[in-house]
Amino acid sequence: MTSLERLHTTPAPRLTDWHEQAACAGEDTDLWFGQLHKTRPALDTCARCPVRAECLHDALTYESPGATRYGIRGGLHGPERNRLPELPTSAPEAIAALREHLAAHDERNPTTMTTAPAPHPAPVADVQLKAGADVRLKAVTEDTTPTPVGKLLAWGEQHTDPEVQDQAARARAALAGLRKRHAADQELTALTSERERLEQRLAELAARESELAPTKAKKKRAAYVRDYEPRTVRAWADANGVECAPVGQIPKRVLDAWRAAAAS
Repeated sequence: MTSLERLHTTPAPRLTDWHEQAACAGEDTDLWFGQLHKTRPALDTCARCPVRAECLHDALTYESPGATRYGIRGGLHGPERNRLPELPTSAPEAIAALREHLAAHDERNPTTMTTAPAPHPAPVADVQLKAGADVRLKAVTEDTTPTPVGKLLAWGEQHTDPEVQDQAARARAALAGLRKRHAADQELTALTSERERLEQRLAELAARESELAPTKAKKKRAAYVRDYEPRTVRAWADANGVECAPVGQIPKRVLDAWRAAAAS
């Protein structure tokens, strides 16, 4: 039976309960967002899922138009979802269109969405060979040595998956930003240390200069010499009818009048 025949013989699930009928229900969803060469189990699960179209429609509904799409939804990777044609606005019509598109997609890609056949007993030699391969695979997967950043970025940029290429490009840009910020912070720390060292040295020089400088003698205020005798001025004021208090400071107006009279 072809995918087109399955399309017309498989009853469409109701929109309200399609999650309950998903083939991936209860499985580790990280498989749908892993690296390209590790997504085969996810694709095989999608191949036998009766609600692929509903899942794909749900993804297209919540994914931002024009944004980078990640992971597998409805058996399609992000770049494949980007290439989908414009769908009807009605949800039932859009899901029906997606079913036809998925059927045509499976016809064009018979090796990408297949259900694995039941395994047959393997010969003893094959079992031993597989056991050795499993041991080597386990050694590789359990290797905790981190991949150098440069090598990892080069791998991502040369990858065939556009999503991986995009992640590598964003990681390289972020790494360049971190390096620039790290260099700036290092230089700022060095400048701050140098400034503090110079300020301390200037303080030491100022203190030493203060110790070596001679003590400056304080200037003495010149003694104020009066050009009049208070008794003389008061006597003149009393004789000339000028008001002047008998004690205290003589007002300036009285002194000015006395000086003017003395000068004439």
